[in-house]
Amino acid sequence: MSVQTVNKLDTNLLESFYRTSKKTIQEYVAEIERHCRFKSSYRHLNNGTILDDRGRLIDLYDACMEQDAHLRGVMETLYSQILGERYMLARQSDKGRYIIDVEQTKKVQGTQFIKIIRGIVESKMYGYTGLEILPDIDDRTGKLKTVNLIERRNILADQRRIVRRQGIWGDGWNFDDPQYSDYYVLINDGTLGLFSATTPSILAKKFTMANYVNFSHTYGQPIIHGKTDADSDPDRKRLANEIASAAQNKVLVTGLNDEIDIKAFTMSNSEHIFTGLIALVDKDVSNLLLGSESMAGATQSYVGSTKAHENIFRDRVEMYRDYIELVMNEAIIPRLVKMGYIEDGLEFKYSKRIEMSDENRIRLFQNICEQWEIEPDVIESEFGIKVKKQLNVMGGFNGTPGGGDDDGNGFTEGAMRHMTDEEYLRRYGHPRGVTNFLKERRM
Repeated sequence: MSVQTVNKLDTNLLESFYRTSKKTIQEYVAEIERHCRFKSSYRHLNNGTILDDRGRLIDLYDACMEQDAHLRGVMETLYSQILGERYMLARQSDKGRYIIDVEQTKKVQGTQFIKIIRGIVESKMYGYTGLEILPDIDDRTGKLKTVNLIERRNILADQRRIVRRQGIWGDGWNFDDPQYSDYYVLINDGTLGLFSATTPSILAKKFTMANYVNFSHTYGQPIIHGKTDADSDPDRKRLANEIASAAQNKVLVTGLNDEIDIKAFTMSNSEHIFTGLIALVDKDVSNLLLGSESMAGATQSYVGSTKAHENIFRDRVEMYRDYIELVMNEAIIPRLVKMGYIEDGLEFKYSKRIEMSDENRIRLFQNICEQWEIEPDVIESEFGIKVKKQLNVMGGFNGTPGGGDDDGNGFTEGAMRHMTDEEYLRRYGHPRGVTNFLKERRM
C-alpha cells in the first residue's frame, strides 16, 4: 500500500507542564470554579484567547490514576471488557445481519488500533481525547504504523485547538483546519469527564489513608506493661530500660515480684471511621465507572446479589461498547477509508457473544447439544479442543426424542448415554436404571 504525504504536526515539539504530586481538594475546587466562571464564554469569544485550558485539571486526574491502586484496577477491568477479539469490521446484509470481513478485521486488531479504542474510552473519563492517525503502513505487519495520543494539556477541547506551549495561544493548530482534519481527531464528550466525580473522593481518601497510617503507628502497636514493687526511681528506670532493650537483646531480667504483660489495642471506633471512609470511596468509584462494586473485587453476601451486580456490570460495559461503535463509525472509519487503509461500506461492531464464565459456557453447550448438532469448529474455537463426531446424534436412537425408549429408561441398546444423571432425573422423574416394580407386578 502506498504511503500518502501528509502535513503532520510534530507532537514532540509540544511543551507541557506536569504537576501531579501533592494535589489537594482546594486545587480541584479552584479549577471547577474557574471552569464555571468562563463556561458561558467558550463559544462566544473570538479566537486568540485561551479559556478552556484544563491542564491543571488533567494534573488532578493523572495524579489519581497514578497514585490510587483501586481506580487503576477499575480501569484495567474496563479495558479487559472492550479490548481483545471482541470487535470486527462487518457489512450489513439485506436482512440486517452483520457479516464479518475477516481480512479487513485483521487490519484493526493491531497495537496501534488499541490506542484508538483506549483513547475513545478515556474521552469519557477525561472529557476529551486528541488522536493523531497517520497513513504510514508498517512493512512487516501491513497495519497502521503510527497512532499517537495528543497530550491533553496542549488541547483546548471546547475551542478545538492544539497549542504548542501549554497555556499560550501563540503557535497552534485547529482540528477543523482542512490541512489536518483528515489525520487529527478530537473526541469531545462535552463534559469534564467521569473523573470529575471521582477526583475529590480519591483526594479525600489519600489524606484519610495518611491519617490512618499515623494513627496505626501511634495506637496500633502493642504496649509492654511492666509492674514492680520497687520504690526507688533507679530500680524503676532499670526495669524500663530492660523492657526497652528486650526486643534486641532477647533477654529480660526482672525482680522476684516484677510483672510483665503485653497490652494489645482492639479495633477502636476511630479505626472503623478510617476504614469505613476508604471503603466508601472505593465503592463509589466502582459504581460510577463499572456500575457495580462486586465486579471490581468486592464480595456480596448472597448469590442473588452477585447476579444482580453482574447484570448491571454487563449493561454498563454494553454502554461503553455502543459509545465506541458510534465514535468509530462516525469519526475514525471514514478517515481510514479516505486513507485507503480499509474498504468502503464496512462498519465497526462488537460481537453480540454472551459474556459468561467457563462453567456457564460449558452448561450452555451441554443444553444445546441435547437438541441441536454443533459443528466441531465451534467447539474448537470456544474451548480449544478438537472433536470429531457428535455422539448424541448418531444412529441407534430409535426411541423417544429425548433418547429414551417407551418404558422411560432413557436409552436403547446400541445407543450411548449422553445425559447426566441430574438431567435424566429432571426429565424422567426417577434415577437412571431404576426398575418400575409396579409394572412388573401387574404382569
